[in-house]
Amino acid sequence: MVRQGRGMSGWDAQGYDRSFSFVTSYGAALLDLLDVQPGERVLDVGCGTGHQAAELAARGADVVGIDADAAMLDVARAEHPEVSFHRVDAQDRAAMTAVVPTDGYDAVLSNAALHWMPRQDDVVAALADVLRPGGRLVVEMGGAGNVHLATEAIRAARREVGLDPGRASSWTFPTPGEQAARLERHGFRVRLVSLYDRPTPLGPGDTAADWARMFGAVLVDDVGQASRAVFDHAVDTHASAAGLDRRPDGEPGWWIDYVRLRFVAERL
Repeated sequence: MVRQGRGMSGWDAQGYDRSFSFVTSYGAALLDLLDVQPGERVLDVGCGTGHQAAELAARGADVVGIDADAAMLDVARAEHPEVSFHRVDAQDRAAMTAVVPTDGYDAVLSNAALHWMPRQDDVVAALADVLRPGGRLVVEMGGAGNVHLATEAIRAARREVGLDPGRASSWTFPTPGEQAARLERHGFRVRLVSLYDRPTPLGPGDTAADWARMFGAVLVDDVGQASRAVFDHAVDTHASAAGLDRRPDGEPGWWIDYVRLRFVAERL
């Protein structure tokens, strides 16, 4: 069931919600960690289709969601009209200031978004800009080692269809030390930094090739239609050889080797 995912024209927002909703469900713990209070002003960075922003609003927060992808925001606005959504690249500090309340946000939440942003120093600086002093930041993103097996399977498949296996990806997966130092450099007091394995099952009928199409970005965008079936088969073959078709818990089915970096910080 291979589908178009994040390509040159953006995300398949409907497919994302339909088959890869685990991104949102795994982020539920972040909402508890944020512990939002009624009336607090919260910015959801990389809000996607808006489900977590809507949950924050249901808990009484005054929420603004931002994302760089128009298709994601179209779905968010249609499904959650009670939340204000804006198309903003969080790496753009000037653009970020346009959505900041007068006294700054009380909190910023971001789930599974920052690893798509290669200019990490710009992002963290922008997050510091939008938070009031004492405001809190709760983030989860890909960390060092994230999706290593899945990425190697994609690169091996690229080689089989005559494409450069060393093509640079659009992902950024920092180590805990790198991100803690970055946060401190831009005016945060670090409260928590945690790197942990999170083997993630795919939905029924989905394989590594489906995941690659949705999340592989520039690693799959240049695969021509004539080579697509061969490429998808090769991705699954190499991913299967790495064990991604047999879940670590012993249950049948495909999974992806996620490693997550979670951090909590306070704006000085």
